[in-house]
This record gives sequence, C-alpha cells and structure tokens, in this order.
Amino acid sequence: MEIIFTKDPIQLRKWDDFVLQQNVAGHLLLSAWNQSFASYGFDYEIAIQLDGEKIIGGFAAVVAKVAFFKFYIVPFGPITASGETKALNDLIAKVPDRAQKLGCCYAHISLPLSDVLNPHVYPVTSFPVLAMAKEGHLFKYVYSAYGINWKSVQGYETEEDFINSFRASVRRYIRSAQRKDLELRFLEDEKAVKQAYDLCLENAANNGYALRSWSAFKTTLMTMIQNKQAHFMGAFYDNNIKGASLVIKAGNHYTYILGGTKKEKPDFLAGHYLHFEAMRLAMQEKLSGYNISLGGSKGVISLKSSYADTQIYYDKGKYHWIIRPTHFKAYQIFEKHLKKHKNTIAKLLSFFKR
Repeated sequence: MEIIFTKDPIQLRKWDDFVLQQNVAGHLLLSAWNQSFASYGFDYEIAIQLDGEKIIGGFAAVVAKVAFFKFYIVPFGPITASGETKALNDLIAKVPDRAQKLGCCYAHISLPLSDVLNPHVYPVTSFPVLAMAKEGHLFKYVYSAYGINWKSVQGYETEEDFINSFRASVRRYIRSAQRKDLELRFLEDEKAVKQAYDLCLENAANNGYALRSWSAFKTTLMTMIQNKQAHFMGAFYDNNIKGASLVIKAGNHYTYILGGTKKEKPDFLAGHYLHFEAMRLAMQEKLSGYNISLGGSKGVISLKSSYADTQIYYDKGKYHWIIRPTHFKAYQIFEKHLKKHKNTIAKLLSFFKR
C-alpha cells in the first residue's frame, strides 16, 4: 500500500467517486470544494491511499496561510473504505509528517468519531498514532467538520410514511408548504444560480453572518453543479424566487450547505418546502439520508432540530499537532493583536469559512 499526494485530474475524479460512495465521507473531502481555496493564494492537496489501483482511504488538506504562517488543515477525516479502518493509523501519521515537510507550524484533523451508532461515523477508537497529538483545534479559520444533524430516509415504503415520521408540527409545515403551489427548479445556468445565491447573501447580511462573495464562490459552485455533486434548488411562485437551498452529495447522503428565503406575507414556507424536497431527492436516489447541518441562529437551530432524528458531534475526533512551537507561538501573539481590530480581521479571514 502507498499514500500519494496529488492534484492530477484523473486521480481527483477517482477520489471524488470514492467520496460519494463512502458512508463516513463528507462534502469537505471533494476536490472542487478544496480547489476553491486556491483563488485566495492557499494551496490544497488530496492524499490518496492505494492498494494497487484501488483507493482504500485518504484525506483532503488545505494549506492555509496567514501572514508569514502556514497551517496544514484536514477539515474532515482522514477516512477509509469500509473494512479498511486499520489503515487509518498510517493516514493520520501522514498529516503531521506532511505538515512538517511543507513548512507548516500547525496541523489538525477532524475524525468523524462518535459514541452514537450510525453508519456515517466511526465508533470512538484509540489510535496509537495520536499519542503525540493533543485534543481539540487551535486554528479556527478554516471550517472543519464537527458533526452531522441527521435524518434517515431509509426504511419508508411511501412518501406519506416518511412524512408521518416527523412530529405533528413539522408535518403541518410540510403539508402547508406543499399547498402553496410552489414550483421546484434545479438551477444550473449561471444567471439563475447567481440569483439564488444573491438571495442567500441577502439573508446572511440581514441575519449577521458571512458567506463567501459570489466572485469567490462562483467557480466552485458552478463546477460542482455541472459535475452533479451539488444541486442549487429554487422555490418559485409566479416565476418569482421565494427560496433557495444548496445541497451537496457526498458520503451516500446530501448535506445542506446554505439557503435563503424571502421574508414576506403571506409566508410561503419555502424553507420547509426546500428541506423536504432535498430529503425527497435523497429518497429518490436511494441514498442513506439528509444532513440538515448543525449551527445557525436560534430559530434556524430549532427548525433544523425539528427535522433531524439526532445530532451527532465529533467532539472526540478533533486533534492537533504543533509542528513548529516557536512559529506557532508567534502566530498566537499575532492573532491576539489582530483581535483588537475585529472588523478588519473579519474581512481578511471571512473567506476561510464555509
């Protein structure tokens, strides 16, 4: 077995196919997602573990740069194919080793480990190679996976059976949204996708959180849509957009990435409509389920929780290595100084975040 580091298009296509099929995978492993950081002067690479010609595991790494400092960030994983978890030790060991070779001062990983029984996580395991690592993350500016907000779509004979799996209040919202005569569109041309993304940006601005600018995210978004890795769904009424939702397929499920709705009366319940349509899509494609994602405002968290079966956190899967202690200490002093200028640092670092 060998581990290679690559950006070769042929290898990346094989890697993306692997990520789509592995239950423990997530969208942060997809090559197009990681390529988006290159537009900001960051580097990335995909580590692939091979047994002959067969991919049995790997990870995606972002080499982030802040001023004079470099960081080797594995936002999700490493992961392996089912039955190959013994190979995780070798993959994990490659992270600090590779970080050192690239001159990084810090590295971290986000293993999908949980005590919750679910095919999309590994059971909590002790890895000997982590003896020299420390728990938690000290670098916060590249979004790293910390869990899933899970709804299974398997085991239901009919769509009505699936709707009945939700609590009464959610069933009412779904059925009410379905009576609003909304039209579902899968948006693919750039003009339509931009219109939907502008709605999401508007919602973000109104609710005090940041999204990547259209210019920063356009290429990634259009590439993933064209490659059928992502869908930007729009809810329309009388040819006017009422809501938009971006979902990405990886790990045998869809993950909700971002969305936005028009705030008006009457309320078209476009958010409920689009979440249910994403779940319906997962059912039609015979996937395992829908990760409605964690986080958001108090109201958003409440809505997401009402749809999910369970929240699964990777608290026991976060580890880091300080590769060059003197450099990392200097970075911490630098970061502390920048925190005094929150508006400036927010602009500088907003593109690190999902």
